[in-house]
Amino acid sequence: MLVHRIIIALATALLLVTTTAWAESFPSRPVTLVVPYGAGGTTDISARQLAKLAEPILGQPVVVENHPGGGGINAMRSVARATPDGYTLIATTSSPSFVTPALRDVGYDPIQDFLPLLNYSGPYHGVLINADSPYRTLDELLEAARNGTRLTYATAGALSGARLSFTALSRETHADLQHVPFDGASSATAALLGHHVDIALVPAYRDLVNDGRLRLLAVLDDGRDPDFPSVPTLAQSGHDIEFPSIVALMAPRGTPAGRIDTLRDAFTQAASSDAFAKVMKKLNQPVRLMSGEALEAVIEKNLTDYRELASELKK
Repeated sequence: MLVHRIIIALATALLLVTTTAWAESFPSRPVTLVVPYGAGGTTDISARQLAKLAEPILGQPVVVENHPGGGGINAMRSVARATPDGYTLIATTSSPSFVTPALRDVGYDPIQDFLPLLNYSGPYHGVLINADSPYRTLDELLEAARNGTRLTYATAGALSGARLSFTALSRETHADLQHVPFDGASSATAALLGHHVDIALVPAYRDLVNDGRLRLLAVLDDGRDPDFPSVPTLAQSGHDIEFPSIVALMAPRGTPAGRIDTLRDAFTQAASSDAFAKVMKKLNQPVRLMSGEALEAVIEKNLTDYRELASELKK
């Protein structure tokens, strides 16, 4: 009888351990990765490649879903309200993370509602002019704009981070810089090439600069573009202004720490792989790895900076 009781107790304990282990296993089903833009863009393609590389590490499929609309805001709002269980993530960018939320109510709080996993990319944005422009440096351009020459600059949208950066630069230097918004970076670049504007603040400029069609005066980011190491940032040019471009993975705030660690490790491995680097090179996009903690600090700082700028512009 005693032996029988011992066997039952051991079996029960083993069952409890097995059940607990099974219950705590993560992930035990597919993970959904939301892309807040349409299919075929660089954010979509890079997110799909990252998902594909993370699947064997996680041991589960990572299903990419496109939820376009509202410049990324609709998808961010939806994921902010998702169950924080680690099965719903978002691949997001600067605009819905800290630019638009600094300008108006978007229905979510980028800090309170999201937990950054990691940053894996972010195109450098350049201050570009035509190769036949008379200005050789950013200082020469600003000097002209301070002394009676109105210069127009194109960006990919009316409320873009690039636009806010140059608005701050104009206010700081008293330069006459007139903003001209376009529907996307390619349209802004075309406007510059067609001499319809004097300046364009756009990404994906490497080939046009190397071909001698455009001249790169500065970059808006917080670091130099590795493809053009001699070209300074705005800050290195003496202006305390930057527009850090991010492409990052986030989860709803409240997701258990253990699950965050599992996801972060898997996607960091995927983003650090040679296979991912090859895809990003074909896309003409950099791999820019940043920890979740560092990314959160970047988002919080720029959200504060842009809110202050937006407040000043309303005065």
